[in-house]
Formats: sequence, C-alpha cells, structure tokens
Amino acid sequence: MILRSFLVFLFFLSAIGAGAQSVGDSGRSVRSLGMGGVLIPFVNTADAVFYNPAALKRASALDIKLTSLRVGTNSDTIDNLENIQNLDADDSSTFNDLYGKKMWVSANARTAVSIPLFAFGYMTDYEVSAELNSPSFPTFDTYFRNDEAYYLGSAFEIATGTYFGMSLKRITRWGGMSENLGVADIADSNNLNDIGKSFDNKGLGTGVDIAFLHEVQTPFKPTLTLVWQDVGATAFKQIAGTGSPPAIDSNLTFGAGVSADLPGLDLMLGLEARHLLQTEMEMGKKLYVGAEVSLPMVDIRAGYSQGYLSYGAGLNLFILSLDAAVYQEELGRYPGQSGDQRYMVSLNIDLSFDAEFKFTDNTGKKRKLKQRR
Repeated sequence: MILRSFLVFLFFLSAIGAGAQSVGDSGRSVRSLGMGGVLIPFVNTADAVFYNPAALKRASALDIKLTSLRVGTNSDTIDNLENIQNLDADDSSTFNDLYGKKMWVSANARTAVSIPLFAFGYMTDYEVSAELNSPSFPTFDTYFRNDEAYYLGSAFEIATGTYFGMSLKRITRWGGMSENLGVADIADSNNLNDIGKSFDNKGLGTGVDIAFLHEVQTPFKPTLTLVWQDVGATAFKQIAGTGSPPAIDSNLTFGAGVSADLPGLDLMLGLEARHLLQTEMEMGKKLYVGAEVSLPMVDIRAGYSQGYLSYGAGLNLFILSLDAAVYQEELGRYPGQSGDQRYMVSLNIDLSFDAEFKFTDNTGKKRKLKQRR
C-alpha cells in the first residue's frame, strides 16, 4: 500500500515540469559523495532540513550541527596549480598550458539545529569554474555561483512508520551564469569573492521542499523516501545588477536504502534516482548507488554514479568527524562520456541529545553526558 502511494505520487509529479540542481543538491555532504551521491535514505540529524525534511523525525530530541565546512576541487586544478599561481596577464607564456583545462572549485558551510517538530538551518554554497579559450584573444569562460540560504523545516508522522516533512527556504543567489573574464581578472583574484565581483546579478527567492519517508522496523530497516525540492521552481527577484539570476527548477528524487547493525560494524546500502521530472536527461545520469561500512571510528564508502566509481572514508572522533571523497561528475550528455575527477574534504562538529539528555556521538552510540571529556 505504501509503495503504491509512492508510485502514484511519482506519476502525478512527472507531468508537472522539468528538474534541475537545487542548492541542497549541489551542497551534498562529502559522506554522500563517497557513497556515489546517495544521501536521502540515511540522513538522520538536523542536516535533514537541507536534504530530506521528512527525515527530521529521526533526529535526536536536540541535535546541533555546530559547523560543517566542505571544500573541493578537480584534477585539472590540482595538476595546474603551479601554472595558476604563476599566471601573469602580461606574459602569454604563463598561461599557454591552461588552454582546454576546466578548473573547478567548490566550498560549502552549513549549520543547523533541530528540536521535536522543528529545525532551522543556514547554508552558503560556492561553485566556480574557469576554462581558458581563444588563443588569439585569451579569455576565461567563467562560471560563478553563491547561494546563501536559510531553512525552516518540520516533520510529523502521518501513518505508522510514514512521515511527511516540509522545508521553507529563503535564498539569496549571486551569479549563476557564465561570463568571459580576462586573464587579469583571474590572475589578480585571491579568493572566490574576488571572482564574484565580476558578476553583478543577485536575486532573492523563496522555495519549498516537501518529502515523504516510510521505514519498516525490521532488523534491516528498509526505507523508501521521495523528496521534491523547489516545488514549482524557485525564481529570484532581482536585488542587484542588470537582471535576476536563473531560477532553480523542481528536482524530484526517489531514494531507497537498507541498513544492518552487525557485531563490530554497521552496513548501509542505498540508491537514488534524481531529476525524475527532467525527461530529456539520460536515465544513466539520474541513478546513484552506494554503500557504507562503519567501524567503531572509521567509515569506508564506495558507490557508482553517472558511469563512474566513487570512494570515500570518514574518521569519527566523538563529536568531531573528518570526511574525504573521490568521485567524478559527468560533464557530457551521456554517462561515462566526459567525467571530471573531483576531490572533497569536510570537517563536521555535531552535538546530539536524546529525550533523556544522553549524549550521542558521531558513531550514533549514546553516552551519558557526564562521560564526556
């Protein structure tokens, strides 16, 4: 019956519109990227306000994500780091090796707090790419985007084991389109904001995410979930520049996962199908599968997405966790056509308390507050 409800809902939405990447999608955690991009079946902390608001019912009585800092880049940037540092707009020989190289950098920071019924979150997400072209008149085809978003979410049970959640978000978008910048514009930039100064357009928009989640209380905890980000699209009203940034189109994602608590380790297996409303996208680019094996202090992850394998690992030190991932993003039309090798690392600090005010660390094990050091 529950599965039929999911399929009916999915069929209804498929006739509504097209899909595209949302701020929550682009700001996915490093843990998720190591698992082939799989996330929404397993999120169970205040982070759910960003990715799957129905999962807020899983969070502890008080869950605080003090900070999550994530940075990433791609292989072209790493391989040409010295060339980028030596870039001189007055010396053409310093950028000859950069032609045809698409350099990419991403940075993300978020914080969130959840209590029973409600959650609040803040996220800022940067993405910058630049590719040098036209040797006769060298310019960088440069993409810049910064999304700064505030989230307010809630979730409640609508049937046994079935939850509905909703997040309202207020997004300020800066950039979001490509422009041709001179070599000096890139060479003289010391940080992402310096590049952003060449992009005038800013906009303010309000979006809605809704989600359903059903989990069965068996040893393997099977979970089905459906998340619709940016319902009806999130458009931006111009607040600076000569025009408004591009809107965020709807993104419908279906996720499923199972987990097992085994002696000495936890095991998770999951899949996602994203952008289900975007009919022109190849199905192979929509599918993501991944797994995680959690030991007492170390997590090992692997996945497959868009025609490529991904790998990741995490180190849990009580309230502190460090994560790293290696994955590929498909830049072409078809899976496996033109992969961009990328690397991500993150630092997370989380505090969680259950209804009895027992402390829960990053491994999910509950500890009495007096045991903290």
